[in-house]
Amino acid sequence: MGTRKFSRVQFHVAATIRTEGRQFQGEVENLSMTGMMLVTKERLAEGERVEITIVLTGADPEISVSFGGSVTRICEDGVGLTFDKVDLDSYMHLKNIVSYNSDDAETVMEEIGHSIDEKFTAYH
Repeated sequence: MGTRKFSRVQFHVAATIRTEGRQFQGEVENLSMTGMMLVTKERLAEGERVEITIVLTGADPEISVSFGGSVTRICEDGVGLTFDKVDLDSYMHLKNIVSYNSDDAETVMEEIGHSIDEKFTAYH
């Protein structure tokens, strides 16, 4: 497995997964700015496209965070998902979740800044 560019944090919350033709629930085990590990009994194929929604309870109204992505890893108790589509509001919520749940929020912010710099220079 390659080196991760983003910190991964433990974050347990229910997730709704939609694929072509079906919808099911799972539980987020951990989360980063670019993906998550989802515990589920459902079987998915590597490369399969998914739409993911998690709901952050405790806020009034509750906050929905949505991602588009694909299955990048399959293991016995779940799947690894990589995000490739995140709207701005969901991105901001994701950034807050990861930084607040990290032991080192400063490193998380540096990783995000570095990633933005890389993407910016790749397009110019």
